[in-house]
Amino acid sequence: MVLDIVGAALLALGLLLATIGLYGLLRMPDIFHQLHPAGLVTGPAVILVLLASAASGSAEIITSAALVILFLLITSPLSTHAIAQAARRRPRREGDHPAQTTTSSDVAPRAGHH
Repeated sequence: MVLDIVGAALLALGLLLATIGLYGLLRMPDIFHQLHPAGLVTGPAVILVLLASAASGSAEIITSAALVILFLLITSPLSTHAIAQAARRRPRREGDHPAQTTTSSDVAPRAGHH
């Protein structure tokens, strides 16, 4: 009984965060601003939904949810970094948002590169 209530609360909170994150993704003007709400969806929202599924009490579901959470915690920051690097290196186009129009003088040189 208590596990069902906890599971429902975690599911509701996870879906609320996912909805807020998706709304933010649609409202933000460029990829750099969209990374934050995307992180809200792929991080806390998905983890809460997976924790809600673990409230079922089944050992198989709990094990699967734990493995997916571990995978998510490792890959989410890496994919966000890769997306930001790719967007930063993308050539400028007409009509791009100002946040996307960095020049080589705006970007600090990386360590080891001259």
